[in-house]
Amino acid sequence: MENTKEKILEVATNLFLTKGYEQTTISDIINGLDGLTKGAIYHHFESKEDIFEAVVKNIGLQNKLIFDKIKFSKNITGSEKITQLVSISLANTNMETIVTISPKLLDSPKLFVSFLKQMQELTIPDYFYPIIVEGVEDGSIMTDDPQQLAELIAILLNIWLNPLIFENSKTTIVSKIDMLNKCLESFNIKFKYVKNNSLSHILR
Repeated sequence: MENTKEKILEVATNLFLTKGYEQTTISDIINGLDGLTKGAIYHHFESKEDIFEAVVKNIGLQNKLIFDKIKFSKNITGSEKITQLVSISLANTNMETIVTISPKLLDSPKLFVSFLKQMQELTIPDYFYPIIVEGVEDGSIMTDDPQQLAELIAILLNIWLNPLIFENSKTTIVSKIDMLNKCLESFNIKFKYVKNNSLSHILR
């Protein structure tokens, strides 16, 4: 049964990448499943949106492995860990895949809510907040309110710089990242992003 679910997600991921979310239909997914019926899909998922959420969750698990490695790194400060998290959030192949397959979030309220929920329930409490607390304790981050700083960074990365919400030219993105640098520096987080060739997935 689990193999069937994995096959559905594999076929759906490939279709989302090649055709896009909006252009992919349930019939397209069925046609790629080698004899499985529509009933097999609806046994595991209620809709195409549910399939998409599961696909993004799978990709997110790969990001989680990267984030965990940073979070539990030894011999680097909290500030350095936040810098690495920000850099990875802006440029990694998993994020590129998510951006490629995703619809505009403002046109998909259910997906937008799911995205915000993940940020609120996972990204902030599991990564940004505890690492900022670590940075305050080791003296590398200056803030009296780690929770608010964690929320601020998460919102800037996941909303303000998100190409699925705001369409950005390369000039705009570079300008926004420069402003992000200045914002983080005020908390003694010395983030410098210079790999302009890695900006492609946040342009839309």
